[in-house]
Amino acid sequence: MTITLLDAARVLDTCAAGVVLIGVLIAGTRSIGRAILLVAAQAFLLSATVACVGLATGDSHLLLGSVLTLASRGIAVPLALGHILRESPVRTERNPYLSPRLALIAAIVIVFVSAIAVDSSALSGSLGSAVEAPHALPASVAELLTGLMIVMTRRKGLSIVVGLLVFENGLALAAFSLTYGMPFVVELGATFDLLMVVVVVTVYARRMLTVFGSTSTDQMRNLRG
Repeated sequence: MTITLLDAARVLDTCAAGVVLIGVLIAGTRSIGRAILLVAAQAFLLSATVACVGLATGDSHLLLGSVLTLASRGIAVPLALGHILRESPVRTERNPYLSPRLALIAAIVIVFVSAIAVDSSALSGSLGSAVEAPHALPASVAELLTGLMIVMTRRKGLSIVVGLLVFENGLALAAFSLTYGMPFVVELGATFDLLMVVVVVTVYARRMLTVFGSTSTDQMRNLRG
């Protein structure tokens, strides 16, 4: 079975919609464990998208990038965050700055505003991409803004990291929807940076658990003079 460029474009649009939907669900959930699983699901969709376009275009670098995305974003990072969560006594976002219901509404509004404001047809035409997926760029912008909203409205350290991962997934989707494949060296460097961030977060989270007994940022805010 061969995958055509039209099939790849449909998969890209479908997976982009799935990534946005998962981002909305993350914004509306209190459970940190569920949010980590949803971020892993986003990574699986991104990996499937890259692999499909790689098969359609015959680009082996995209296939390697797909495997790298799946191994790092879909497996390694969620496992590391899950390990930290199991050591933490707090596993839900109890008092966010924005309630889950309001955050869910805000995320939906972001999706509709992004769909209206971003004109991806002009950009895709100017880039001359082989795969035309008009809904991928608005979806990536919506995901970027959703990730920023999660970061700004959560109190727990792991929830903030989840928001950063949502933002990172939106950034990866935006880069892929515009260029349809960055050089493998660039993808490798971005993945290494992401893994280093997770290592630093793990060290600081364990330190916070030792000193404060939780990963809540409220304790650190009280240290300000």
